[in-house]
Amino acid sequence: MSDSPLPVFDTLSDPARRLALDPLDMMGLVLKFPDQCRAGIAIGRQLTPETASKPEIRNVVFTGLGGSAIGADFARSLMEECGSVPMQVNRDYTLPNYVGPHTLVVAGSYSGNTEETLAAYAAAGKADAQRMVVTSGGTIRKLAEEAGDPVALVPGGQPPRSATGYMLFPMLGYLAQRGLFQRDLTADLEEMVTLLDAQAVAYGPDVPTAQNPAKQLALALYGKIPVLYGSQGYRGAVAVRWKGQVNENAKLAAFANVFPEQNHNEILAWTLATRQAQNWAVVFLRDRKEAMEMPRIAHRIEVTKEVIGNAAEIHEVWADGDSLLARMMTLAHYADYVTVYLAMLNNICPTDIASIDHLKTEMAKI
Repeated sequence: MSDSPLPVFDTLSDPARRLALDPLDMMGLVLKFPDQCRAGIAIGRQLTPETASKPEIRNVVFTGLGGSAIGADFARSLMEECGSVPMQVNRDYTLPNYVGPHTLVVAGSYSGNTEETLAAYAAAGKADAQRMVVTSGGTIRKLAEEAGDPVALVPGGQPPRSATGYMLFPMLGYLAQRGLFQRDLTADLEEMVTLLDAQAVAYGPDVPTAQNPAKQLALALYGKIPVLYGSQGYRGAVAVRWKGQVNENAKLAAFANVFPEQNHNEILAWTLATRQAQNWAVVFLRDRKEAMEMPRIAHRIEVTKEVIGNAAEIHEVWADGDSLLARMMTLAHYADYVTVYLAMLNNICPTDIASIDHLKTEMAKI
C-alpha cells in the first residue's frame, strides 16, 4: 500500500478524511443553519418591547464586530429595501455623535464580552439612546439586565461566525415589533428557510463532488487568491461575508468589493495583477433580478469580466429565491459550505482561530 497523501480531490469524498480535518464539526453547524434560523426567528417573536414611554425612533445603529456584526449588514440591506428609518453598522469602540434619544442602538456580541461592543454599549447609555442587546450571555447580558434594556438571549457555545442566524433574526424581530419595517416579513422568512433546507440537501458532504457545486467551487479556489465581487446592493454585504469566511474558515487572504464602485478604481488593479501573483480567482456574486432591475450593472459585470479575464479565473454564484431576504441568505450561506470544504483541502481545521485568541489574550493584558 502506498504511503503517498490522498489526492486533493479525494479529500472531500472520504468521510474519514473529512472527520479528521473537521474534528470540531464546523460542517455540522453549517448543516444545522436552517434550524438555527428558525430558532432565531422564534426568539425574535418572543420579545415584548415596552414602547409606550419611549421616543420615536429616527435611526438605528448596530454596534458589534466580526461574526456578531455580519448579520447587521444583512439587516441594513433589508432596512434599505423596506425599512422606515436609516440603519448604520458600527464596528468600533465609539458611536457617532448624532446618537441620542431618538436612536435605537442594537448591541450584538455573541460571547457577550467583546470589548469594543461593551464600550459602545456604555457610550449609548451616556447618549441616552434606546438600547437592545443580542447575546448568548457574558458581561453585556448582565449590564443590559441591570439597566432594564431588552435582551434577546440566544444559545451559546459555537463560533460567532457560525451563529449568524442567532444574531440576525432576533434583531429583525425586535425591529419589526418597533414598527420599523413597512411590510410583514413572514412570507419572506418562510421562503428563506425552505431554500436553506434545499441547500443542505444539495451541498452537504455526502453529495459527491461531481454533483456538488459547492465542492466544485472549493476545488476551483484551491491554491488561488479569492476575490469576491458583489454585483450591487446587498451583494456587497454578502461579498464581505464571503471574504470573512475565507479568512476564518479556510485561513486564506481574500479581497472583496462591490459594483459599481469596483469600476471606479479596482478595475485598474488588474492591469498588473499578474505581476503580483499568478493565481487569482474572481467569484462574482450575482442576482438573477439584476438584469431587469439594473441592466447597467449587469452590463458593467460583463465588461469587467472581459477586462480581467486574462488575469484571473472567473466564477459566478447566483442567489436563489424571490424575496430579498431569501436571495441574500442563500447567497451568503453558500460561502459556508465552500469555505469549510476549502479548509479541508488546505488540511486545516476550519474552526481554529488561534491568531484571534492570541490577540484577545494580549489585549487583556493592557
